[in-house]
Amino acid sequence: MKPIPLSTVQKLSITFFMIGVILMVLGICTGTMVGLIILMVAGWIVLIGDIIFIVLFFRCPHCGEGLVKIRSDYCPHCGNYLR
Repeated sequence: MKPIPLSTVQKLSITFFMIGVILMVLGICTGTMVGLIILMVAGWIVLIGDIIFIVLFFRCPHCGEGLVKIRSDYCPHCGNYLR
């Protein structure tokens, strides 16, 4: 399986996060209990899926180690440039 480029993973994770938050806000704004439950559950599913996506695919393209905490442009495990 070919790894997904790091910039694509970042863009997709931000997009999924925003979709999850929007679904939850729409659920709160619907005014009905059914809408609240359905949209809140859908929002939580998207957010949990986003977390799983980040854990699986947010990795260094050189060594394959997870990059949960990035504070620089270099991999904390192998030291290679990430961008």
